[in-house]
Amino acid sequence: MKRILMSLMTVALVSALIGGGVFAYFSDVETSTGNTFTAGTLDLNLDGGNTNVVKFTVSDVKPGDSGGGSWTVANVGSIAGYLDLESISVSEAIGTTTDPEEADEPTGVDTIQLGTYLMVHLFVDTNNNGSWDAGEADIFGTDAAPAAINTIAASYALDLSLAATGGTNYITLVWSVGTGTDNRIQGDSVTLDITFELQQRAAD
Repeated sequence: MKRILMSLMTVALVSALIGGGVFAYFSDVETSTGNTFTAGTLDLNLDGGNTNVVKFTVSDVKPGDSGGGSWTVANVGSIAGYLDLESISVSEAIGTTTDPEEADEPTGVDTIQLGTYLMVHLFVDTNNNGSWDAGEADIFGTDAAPAAINTIAASYALDLSLAATGGTNYITLVWSVGTGTDNRIQGDSVTLDITFELQQRAAD
């Protein structure tokens, strides 16, 4: 009986040693914590800021007048983008003519005409010198043949590339009023609204 008991104790001890050996292998633990994903930004600045820019406030326009102005477009975000003119609208208002207008209108009757005779050239002014140079992209009208502002399209997919963190370009508008307009534009007014948009992908 004593021998049987000793045998059982030996078997139990060996089993315990074998079972304990499973937990005796080498091991090593490493970690990967704090993994983060942060979205980049597209941030379009117009003339150095994020507020509405009034580029033109021109009064007392008359035949023979001309001028121009440029918008500075800059991507101050962290990823590159493409600039488009998302929407353009032109609204016209009739004025008060102090004298009879031209023969194409009845005496004393005024119609909106400034938009027809206000000729504009809108283009990408890469070197920012305020005038069109060979190789610069026309948006509306041309240097040789500006077009009436009231025929401008509602939007333009420029796909103008602006690099991240400061990519900059310039959009210039040059305008003029021909000397052959006479009295028909007196008192009339034109308002131009443009929405510039910076997006991640070029237009399809």
